[in-house]
This record gives sequence, C-alpha cells and structure tokens, in this order.
Amino acid sequence: MNGGRDSGSRMLAHPLTRLLAVLLVLCAVPAAVEAQQQRRGAPQEAAEPMREATKLLETIRFSNLEPGWRGYAFARYARALARIPDTELAKTMATSAIQAMDEPVKTPPPAQVSAGVVYAVLVQAYAELREVNVAQALAQKAFPALQRLPDNATKANLMPYLAIGLADIGNRDGAGLAALEGLRAATQVPPGRDQIGALSQVTVAQTKIGDRREAEETIQIARQAAAAITDGTGRVYALAHLARAEAALGNRDRARVMARDSAQAYDKTQTDPGFTAAQRVTTLGLIALAQAEALDRNAARQTLRALKATSASLTQTYERFQALVTEIDTIVLIDRGTAQAQ
Repeated sequence: MNGGRDSGSRMLAHPLTRLLAVLLVLCAVPAAVEAQQQRRGAPQEAAEPMREATKLLETIRFSNLEPGWRGYAFARYARALARIPDTELAKTMATSAIQAMDEPVKTPPPAQVSAGVVYAVLVQAYAELREVNVAQALAQKAFPALQRLPDNATKANLMPYLAIGLADIGNRDGAGLAALEGLRAATQVPPGRDQIGALSQVTVAQTKIGDRREAEETIQIARQAAAAITDGTGRVYALAHLARAEAALGNRDRARVMARDSAQAYDKTQTDPGFTAAQRVTTLGLIALAQAEALDRNAARQTLRALKATSASLTQTYERFQALVTEIDTIVLIDRGTAQAQ
C-alpha cells in the first residue's frame, strides 16, 4: 500500500484528522454497491466516490494495518452507511469493527484508534439504526475504555460523541455523565484547537439532553478560548466547531457568521505549506457541515465542491481513502439536512 502503515499513522496523529480517519471494507462489487445506493436512498452524488472507495478497499483490506486501524475504519464506514441508511451493510461493517477489536495485538494502539474510540463511533452508528440495546451495550464498553485513555484530547473529543449517541437512544443520564467526563477532560487540554473542538462538542451534547444552562456556560468558555487563537489553521478549526455548537443552541445567525468566518480564514491558509491536502479535506468537510447546520446550504455546497477538488489531488491509497469517506459522509449529511457530529 502506497506509504504503508507509518504514513497513515502520522496523518492520523494530527489534530485536524484525529476524529475523521477512515478506511472501507470490501463487501460487494462496485456495481452492486451502486445498485444498493440507488435502491436504499444514498444521494446519487455519493455513487462515484463510493465506487472508487470500493476499488481501493481490497488493497487496504489485505494490507498490514493493525486491528485498531481496521476496527476504526469499519466503525466509521458503518456509521456512514447507517446515515444513508443501509442497515444490512452498516451492521456488517460494525461486526467487522468489533471483530477487529477482539484480535490480539503486540502493542496497544494509538489513542485515536483504541477500543474506546471504535466503540464510541459504533454507538452512534447503532443509534442511527435505532438499535437501542446494541448501542447501549457498546456504550458500556466505550465509557470505561475512554476513561482509561491517557490522551486527554482524544478523551475530551470522544466522550461528547458517546454522549450524543446515548442521547439519540434516549439514555439521558448516561449522556449527561459522558458529557461531564468530556468537559472534565477538556479542562485538562492545553488551550487551542483541540480544546475548543471538545468544548464545542460538549455543548452539542448538553443541548441534545436538554441541559441548556450548562451548554451556554460551556460555549462561553469555548468562545473565549477561540478569541485567543492566533495561528491560521487553528482559527479555521475553532470557528467551524463553534459554528456547529451555536447552531445546536439555535443561534443560527451567529452560527452563519462563524461558519462564514471559518471559510474566510481557510482561504487565507492557501500558502501554508504545512497544511496538507489530506488535512484540508477534513477541514473542508467540517466547514461544510457547519455551513449546512447554519442553514447556509449554498455555501455548504460550494465548500463541498472545494473538498472534492482537494480530495482528487491525493494519490496515496490510505489518504485518498480517508478523503473519499469524508466526502461521502459530507454529501449524505448535507443532503439529508441534519448534519450530525462528524
């Protein structure tokens, strides 16, 4: 595989791509995948990236990626399929993710592809499928695993994901506990993009479970932290996350302004040689969802077009694959008009 595992691992470690690392597992020939999309409701716009992703999949599936990387890949794709929804394929991918996490490993996986992360993503997948009992069982695995993570940034960002999934299946108490753990971890993260992203996601989780007062307090901390960011890429990331949190709170005008400011801040990074194409795809996906949630659909579509163009420049198998799944997920979420946590 072009670049191998080490290249993929380095990319995953970057804050801008930590939560959006994606692989895909081969489960049908490309023609069958396209037929299933058309039959089950995937936007036609997603057909080509899914077809290409499926072609790349065989190389990745039989690569030397360790279980954590494969498990996270299957989980991300399961969630994307659940959002379409393609229940059968989503469950197949989820099963593959769980099986991967049961495989023996020589060394513990990095925090961003550890068991707690995989299970947290699967909670959201099964919440999308309305499989309440399965989602709850996975949450019971995810919560202690995330608690044990030494990486506070990963913990702070994933606990809210878990909280959102629990809220979606009606477990308000569990969601509140996970949101609180995410907030605690966020206070231990150094000021910057990771902390603001975590605080914004905690805000979304608190809003979902009806803790409006706590959500207002959390987003105020995030706003203050964002005002202190000076680096260009960090500002893009922070403003997009804040826009999503403002939208969750119902502050549409403020969300629209922040999403617009994030896009403008992104435009100013064009000469930054350290901002790679793979990172740009992930960031553009985040901006597009922020714009969609702020009900600025025209801007979201424009950003999606930029995402596609940037994605097309990637040639390394693993990076290209990540970009394709980000593209698919963004298309689906914008299309259905309820861009949820990505």
